[in-house]
Amino acid sequence: MFKFTKIKKNKIYKISLFIIMIFIIFKFFNTPYNIYSLLMSNYEDRMIYEYGHCKNESWGFYNDINKKFNLKNESIKIINDEGFVTLENLFNLKKENNRPEYLLILNYQSENSENIYNSKYSLINNYKTIYRYNNCYLMRIND
Repeated sequence: MFKFTKIKKNKIYKISLFIIMIFIIFKFFNTPYNIYSLLMSNYEDRMIYEYGHCKNESWGFYNDINKKFNLKNESIKIINDEGFVTLENLFNLKKENNRPEYLLILNYQSENSENIYNSKYSLINNYKTIYRYNNCYLMRIND
């Protein structure tokens, strides 16, 4: 009889320890909120939240220009001023460095009232701005 209760207490101890560990993992990874967020928000909102609209990788800006302009077969040079990764492969943009038709400037950080045309990128002077959102620019070459 003594052995049976000891085994039963040991089993209860292991089960309760397992349940406590599950709760700790749920709390650490914020699982309930993440599941709720995944179910309640759409794909584009989650991508913009994670990769930014006009910050970090600027996924939202890429998505905007992809919807407003058809740049799939155009040559484009992408400059991310903050050094983040460029996402042209996700949107099937053709990346080119030799006198591209379009220039995409992301996360441009200006000093005080500095104009983008007075920036450290000299090739900008050959382009005109066709779309701007905050500190992200889509520019086309002047011909």
